[in-house]
Amino acid sequence: MYRRRVVKKEEKPPIPDTIEGFGYVIKENGEIRHPRCDEPYLFDFLPKDRPYNEERYKAFINLVGDVVEEKLQAAPYNFQKVIVPVGADPAKDVHSYIYMTPNAMTTTDKVIVFIPGNHTRIGQWSKRVMCDESIVTGSMMHITDLVREKGYEVIILNPNGNYWYDNRAWDSPKAHCSEMTVVPGSESPEAHCQYVFHHFIRNVKAEKVAVLAMGWGGYGFTLALNNEFDFIKNRIKAVAMTNSVHARDLIEGEGRRAFMFDNCVNWVVSNAKKGEILQDLRYGCTCISSELEIADFTLNAMLDDIMNFIYIKMGGVSRT
Repeated sequence: MYRRRVVKKEEKPPIPDTIEGFGYVIKENGEIRHPRCDEPYLFDFLPKDRPYNEERYKAFINLVGDVVEEKLQAAPYNFQKVIVPVGADPAKDVHSYIYMTPNAMTTTDKVIVFIPGNHTRIGQWSKRVMCDESIVTGSMMHITDLVREKGYEVIILNPNGNYWYDNRAWDSPKAHCSEMTVVPGSESPEAHCQYVFHHFIRNVKAEKVAVLAMGWGGYGFTLALNNEFDFIKNRIKAVAMTNSVHARDLIEGEGRRAFMFDNCVNWVVSNAKKGEILQDLRYGCTCISSELEIADFTLNAMLDDIMNFIYIKMGGVSRT
């Protein structure tokens, strides 16, 4: 007789619950680095075990997200949480939230709206940039510094806070859970964008509003454009996008399409020369090459051009 061989399940290292436990520190300049070798975060902790590495990375980046949100709420940014949906009691109701600088709803001057892409936590542009470069440039801290110097108030959307469990909103459903609660008004990234435009942004007192959107955030804006065109055509002066996935065919009517053509620029990955205007009719707006292959780095690589576009369209002066 043959005995069945017992296969022992390989014990995997426990996933730490602190950034230091992962073996990293956040330096004063915002870089995430190993304290001894000064290397950035290593994704392949266990070679050939992608599921474990992904789970580990998700836990790590969630800890980084805690730090980013703490910094956004502290001086000098002083962002305030605003609960969505309107009227929800955060102590007992399913909810998410957005961030605003203190005078975002009341200033009569200038407001800028930040709309991130998919799979990023509020206050972040790119998890990859945060890990490779710094939490300052990968989050919305750096651009907030720039626009606050110009007198702008800021509203940060939270399009990925859609699924409610463990007493907070997440960007994806909980694993192995047959029943899931979604956040009212934020059932999807694009629903969240339309909800915030309808209940908050259209009610700002500012005479001039700008939008900066990344990836799927551009799609969310175009849907808001369809529904809030009376406000947008009169108050929004500049729409800057990076690698937006919107399409001209989704924009309803010639008036809205004319608005996009006149007021929107989309900076995109391309092997064309940096700054070259691309002939791409799919987007219904000017598209400009970043001369990059990885979308995450477009915003920072083209930041001077993006901010100059916004400042000029808003009636101010360029950065240079």
